[in-house]
Amino acid sequence: MKAPRLTQKVQQMIQQAHELAERNQHASIQSIDLFMGAALVRKGTLREMHDLIEPNLDEIEGLIKSLSPEASSGIWIESFSKPPSLNTLKIWNASIDIMKRYNQTFLNEGHIIKAFYSLLSDHPELESGLKVVRKERIMQTVASSRDLTVDLLNRDWSFKEDGQVEISFVDIKEKDALLSWSQRHFGENWSETLRCAFQSPAPHIPILKAKMGGEMVGFAAYDVYMNKKGVFGPMGILPTARHQGVGRKLLYAALQSMKEKRYMYVVLKEAGPIEFYEQTCNAKLIPLEDWK
Repeated sequence: MKAPRLTQKVQQMIQQAHELAERNQHASIQSIDLFMGAALVRKGTLREMHDLIEPNLDEIEGLIKSLSPEASSGIWIESFSKPPSLNTLKIWNASIDIMKRYNQTFLNEGHIIKAFYSLLSDHPELESGLKVVRKERIMQTVASSRDLTVDLLNRDWSFKEDGQVEISFVDIKEKDALLSWSQRHFGENWSETLRCAFQSPAPHIPILKAKMGGEMVGFAAYDVYMNKKGVFGPMGILPTARHQGVGRKLLYAALQSMKEKRYMYVVLKEAGPIEFYEQTCNAKLIPLEDWK
């Protein structure tokens, strides 16, 4: 069974799940292996997930040993070194559905954790054992959009044009065409957010567009979300133009422009997918507020 594109964290999650299955002599990757494999990656949101689970590790270790074995699916998934259990296969397929629903092309940890909890009631024994873990906080930490920050002063964000992707600022004359295009491809909410840029008295519109072959394939905006200065987003790339460096070039062009405006750092508001920003611009998660 062919797997979709996987983020590095998901690849590491699968490896950790395999090691847990080996250590606990599981014939197949159990759903608890996949869940705990995520926490053991200990990077980004999964570092926060581990910290939430850590006080209850002994109880979870006991749970793993006491759980009734889940039946193997007998199906081999690319990137897995053991077949998943029937429960794990359901989680895997549900996570792919979630990825597609969000119009994304890389399977990330948020998709998997959201799918895990959506199907947890099908496994009452595991559901009961995991009540010691703060489900709502884990979902907010791993399976929700998060805010990040980028230090603009740590590098030069300019990049070499390659001729395949043309990046430029949107002109005020393109307002109607841009808003219509963004609504058609990315929905009413983003289109309304972009509309704010055309109401600003600033000398230029803080929206960049990307064209390939003369056709618009993506955009990136800043200073438009709730009219807040220093906030990047939204950014959208057509599915047909993804994995060709368009998003990275739009991001760098926006960050370079913000740096030239003498911003010292940028907030990436409700960013997703998080790993893209961690890798391309060394973005850092803004910690969630403590829950009572």
